[in-house]
Amino acid sequence: MASNKHEEIAQAAIRLFEKKGYHATSVQDIADEVGLQKGSLYHYISSKEDLLMQITHQAINGFNRNLEKIMNLQLPVREKFILAFESHLNSLTSNMSMAIVLLREAFSLGEHQHSVIQQATDQYLDLWCRILDEGLASGEFHHTNSRLTALSILGSLNWVYRWYDSNKRLSPNELAREFANIFLRGIERR
Repeated sequence: MASNKHEEIAQAAIRLFEKKGYHATSVQDIADEVGLQKGSLYHYISSKEDLLMQITHQAINGFNRNLEKIMNLQLPVREKFILAFESHLNSLTSNMSMAIVLLREAFSLGEHQHSVIQQATDQYLDLWCRILDEGLASGEFHHTNSRLTALSILGSLNWVYRWYDSNKRLSPNELAREFANIFLRGIERR
C-alpha cells in the first residue's frame, strides 16, 4: 500500500481483523476506524477481501524474504537453522497483529486469493525443508522427513502468538535460540 492513507487503512484493518476476526469486521467498521465515509473508503480499497489479501501477502512475503536472505549466507547449516528461528520469531513478534491476521484469517480468502497465499506459504515451508535437507546432506542432521520436521517447527513457532509476552524474561532472539536448541537436540547427529 503506497500512500499514508492506504497504510492507515491497512493498520486499522489489521487491528480490527485481529480483534474481531475478518468475518465480524465490516467495511463500515474500517471506515469508522480511519474517519472516512464507507463510500470514500472504496477510493482506497477495492474490497475487504482485497485488503485482507494485501495484508496477508505482505506478511508471508516478509517471512519469505528474510528466510531467503539467510539461505544465501555462506554459513554452516547449524547457524542458518538458528538464524531461521530468530528470523521467524522476530518477524512474528515485531508485528504480532499482522502475523495473527496471516495465521488466523488468511483462510477467509476466496479460493483464488487463498491459493496465492498458500503458494507463498508453501514456498516458506520449502525454504525450511532446504535447510533441513542441507543439514542431512552434510551429515549434521538426521531425520526421516524434512517436510514433517519443518511443519513441526513452524507449528511450534507460529503458536507463540498465543502466549508470548514481550514484557517477560526472554527476548525474541533468546526464545528463538531456546526453540532451535530443542529441535537441534532432536535432529543433530551425535
